[in-house]
Amino acid sequence: MRIVAMMSLSVLALASGCGVVREARMAQPVSLVAVAEESFGKPGWGRRGEFALSGQRVSYDRGADRLSLFDTLATGRAPLRYTWATPTGDSQAECTARQTEVSRGVLAVATKPSTLNCRWSGASDAVMDVGEGRVQWGQQTREGRYRRGDLTLDVRSVHRLEGSAIATGSPVGYEFLRGGEVVGSVDLSRGVPRLRRPDAATPLGRAVAEAALAVALVWEPA
Repeated sequence: MRIVAMMSLSVLALASGCGVVREARMAQPVSLVAVAEESFGKPGWGRRGEFALSGQRVSYDRGADRLSLFDTLATGRAPLRYTWATPTGDSQAECTARQTEVSRGVLAVATKPSTLNCRWSGASDAVMDVGEGRVQWGQQTREGRYRRGDLTLDVRSVHRLEGSAIATGSPVGYEFLRGGEVVGSVDLSRGVPRLRRPDAATPLGRAVAEAALAVALVWEPA
């Protein structure tokens, strides 16, 4: 399983009856339809760089490597570090995505569940662990949890595009839930991520942004 899809989907939908081409985008729950989007980053992120999220600087350094044994057993590892300069101080994240596969010819089978583990320090003291979840719409989802003190968010991947009944193999984004309600999301289907979250000045808004930055920035294990 892949941890995060950082590519822009080429799927396009035709607007009904008028032949106008519309850009594909992640399906959003009713609770977020009226929430404004915040875009961040740029196409072609590269290994390291920086950008602004709501005027606040984010710098990152990431990688992806693969260790093979006898060309049959391969372990992929993708480290990520980012620093988010917030009004309350720098929030520093260290994440690692992992995947182990056994391959024979062109066939590769995962032998261990995909995982993404993150730890924050500095202005934030939080953890997040995401792995394989339920099979939904015929696809293996990724599910996990972000925790900072008493604040907890459930994290789950999204595999549906707006207006489409067909599930995508890789995630097109992620939703963040609190108490079973979707309170934020990050759409990864259009090259540049689009974030929807509660008030950015609240602890909940900052927590959604921290988790969203991690799943958007981390590379797939090589």
